[in-house]
Amino acid sequence: MKVAVLFGSHRSNGTNEVIEKAILGLNTPHEFDFIRMADNRIESCTSCYCCVKAGKCVLPNSDSDKFEDVFHRLIIADAILIITPVYSLIPSRLTALFERLTSVLFSTDLLGKPENPLWGKKVAIVSYCSNKICDETQIKLIFQKFLMSDFSYTEVNYNYINNCPNPNEKYSDVSEYVKDIVSSLS
Repeated sequence: MKVAVLFGSHRSNGTNEVIEKAILGLNTPHEFDFIRMADNRIESCTSCYCCVKAGKCVLPNSDSDKFEDVFHRLIIADAILIITPVYSLIPSRLTALFERLTSVLFSTDLLGKPENPLWGKKVAIVSYCSNKICDETQIKLIFQKFLMSDFSYTEVNYNYINNCPNPNEKYSDVSEYVKDIVSSLS
């Protein structure tokens, strides 16, 4: 199984590096594609609505904007694991990615249809502050609109891989939580 591990942090090291090493230390048959938002600048949507006609974002994929590259890597993955710190609700580069996904998928009327390349994917979202696991409800509410047609903005109604009600009661740190999620993938 190909797993895209999307690190939402703007920093390259720190907790992300610890989590990546923990994942790589697992004995699993999975192939991992680590996508670091710190290394991938994504411009905000310009609301040009060209994606409506083109069926994809028309902003150029370049050294200054990696949306198409990141989007393609999410499409070809069998499962997506989003790991993000909480410095505000969602770090700005991850927010820009979600905004562009909304434009491309929603404006092109692909959301909720089998043509939507993210529809029905296996997804886990982990949010943390330092080493403490945070409530990922808000990010799950935002992301589930890319995964299903009957999404809700008030309750998590997508079957995320990690639906543990209070992971801090079970896990001492975020890397243990992530390792357990990865180990459960089949």
